[in-house]
Amino acid sequence: MYKIKANSHNELVAIGKFGEETIHIVHCGETIEDLKDDVATPYIVAEECTNFARVHLVTNFSEDEALQQVDEYLREKEDIKETHLIGVFEAEL
Repeated sequence: MYKIKANSHNELVAIGKFGEETIHIVHCGETIEDLKDDVATPYIVAEECTNFARVHLVTNFSEDEALQQVDEYLREKEDIKETHLIGVFEAEL
């Protein structure tokens, strides 16, 4: 389970068992307050469709919907034909 916090630069970061991880793309509220107001669950979705792995923050109602949201973003906004989603993890605030 990840915990979402704001770092010293007021950017959202994911805190996991290996420490602080950068969130590369935020698909939802960009502050802790916005995330608290959201009725959906925050998820961390990891993918490696480019030359390096990226971490996405989304809010949705299930892990499957969170994966589909990132898959759709990659196909439609970044024109990636073959997405490679590594995993999805529920997060808490």
